[in-house]
Amino acid sequence: MNSELSEHRAMGALRVHVEERMSDLMFVVSGRRTAENGDFCELVHPNPNPPQQPPLRRYLRCYRCLFETKELGCLLGSDICLMPEGSSCITLHIRNASGSDIMVSDCRRREQMDDCTDTRPAPVFGFWIFSHCCFMNFCNDPHNRESYLQ
Repeated sequence: MNSELSEHRAMGALRVHVEERMSDLMFVVSGRRTAENGDFCELVHPNPNPPQQPPLRRYLRCYRCLFETKELGCLLGSDICLMPEGSSCITLHIRNASGSDIMVSDCRRREQMDDCTDTRPAPVFGFWIFSHCCFMNFCNDPHNRESYLQ
């Protein structure tokens, strides 16, 4: 019987301890902890200025076409490409002496911009390539392209 009484007291003490800990937890979670045994806890209020989300990464939007002529428009791969800010849009003009002009428009990473304004012979005899970069959204699409080439 004495064993049962001491076990009952131990269980009662454990229950009281658990209830106290739960009570402490409830006070801490709600932010209303009071002074106990001369120890004062600082009341922590929710931050009135919650942390701001980091700004959304900005992207440059460029027109992409893999094969285009002025007369027929985009014949292959009309699309939009996105590049991180600091990159560029590019249009390559592949021309020959007879006046044919084939264009390729795309995005260009910052590391690839060494030939942004370049004229060079094409691998095909009689043709040359003129490349031009621009740095505004859709600056290389057919409607805006003429303004940046001038």
